[in-house]
This record gives sequence, C-alpha cells and structure tokens, in this order.
Amino acid sequence: MPGLRADPARPTNGKASRFFHATGECHQKYSELSAYTLNKQDIDFIHQHAVDAYSAQHAGSGMKTITVAFSLIGLYYAVERGYTGKQVQRVHMLLSRRKFDWPPLPVPDKPYSLTVNDVLQEKPGKNRDAMLREWMRDVWLCWEHQHEWIRNLSQSLLK
Repeated sequence: MPGLRADPARPTNGKASRFFHATGECHQKYSELSAYTLNKQDIDFIHQHAVDAYSAQHAGSGMKTITVAFSLIGLYYAVERGYTGKQVQRVHMLLSRRKFDWPPLPVPDKPYSLTVNDVLQEKPGKNRDAMLREWMRDVWLCWEHQHEWIRNLSQSLLK
C-alpha cells in the first residue's frame, strides 16, 4: 500500500508477534485492517479505534502494561463517551505526559464475540467501519472487570 512501510514486528510468515498475544496470521489481518484505516485518511481517524481494539483484545505476554491501559482508556472514551479516533489520540497524548506506574491488568475471562477478521469480512466503507465499531464495543464489554478502574483513572489523570 502506498505510504505504508513494512514493520518487522508485524510478521507475515505465520510466526507469532512478539508484541501482541496473537498468531502471525491474526497479526497479518490486523496489518490489512491498518492499511485500510490509514488509507482512509478520514478526519475522525478511525485507525485509532482499530489500534485500541486490537491491542486490548490481544493483551498478554510481552505487551507493555501502558499499552493495555491506553487501549482500554481509548475504548472507554470511544465507546462510552463517543470520542472520535482523533479525540482519543489527543487523550493518549495528554496521558503520555503524566507520570504513572501502569499496573498489569488481568485479561478477561469472557470470550470475544468479534475479531479483526470479522471486520475485514465486511465490504470496505460504511459496512466495515460499522463492524469496526461493533468490534470496539465487544472488546470493551469483555473488559467489564476493569471498567470502573479505567473510568476513575481517566477522570483523575485528566483533570
């Protein structure tokens, strides 16, 4: 895709990613979705929502604790507060200026209903974008055990 560079952390050979708790095939699907969302060049920056949904859904060994927390904070602002990807990106920038010891968060026991592959199965455009928003909601709901902590933390750090 024009404008996108290869990333060695995004394997295309079937090997598992070292940054996400995901197979190489799954991460390849995420790369395909990233190409789609980045090439949209939309004012709302839907790509941020894809990043947050994928990161939260694939939390696990090797992922930085700040990555999981930022993903969940992004989902909170998008799903519960209606923020665009551009607005979520701004929240992430403000949070990155704060010193905070990000704790490890236990992953959900609930199974996810949707995956990046479900998003890619939809026709590009309104259908795919709507499925991406459904995926975000599904991932956020699966992390229900962290909702209160995320809400409180967001309010206290972004005063």
